[in-house]
Amino acid sequence: MATRKNHQILNALTKKGFEIQNSKHIKATFYYKGKKTGMTTWISHGKKEISDRLMGIMADQLKLEKEDFENLVDCNLSESGLIQLYIEREVVI
Repeated sequence: MATRKNHQILNALTKKGFEIQNSKHIKATFYYKGKKTGMTTWISHGKKEISDRLMGIMADQLKLEKEDFENLVDCNLSESGLIQLYIEREVVI
């Protein structure tokens, strides 16, 4: 997995049902059926490129495989596809 720009990740998550809160870092939390889920990750304001290692950590925080996270960021995985993954893995009901 290659690096991605922080704004690319932020934009992709926003389009896929994540709500954003700004603080020291940007907090992105996934909402399903209007309810907050346990899937939350953090994006730095300062770093312009997010490394492969950090994206792996973000994928783990969101209970995704690295490939799934990359597909999510690259818009190959839609919000409905993400929800389906979470349902299959019994992360959300």
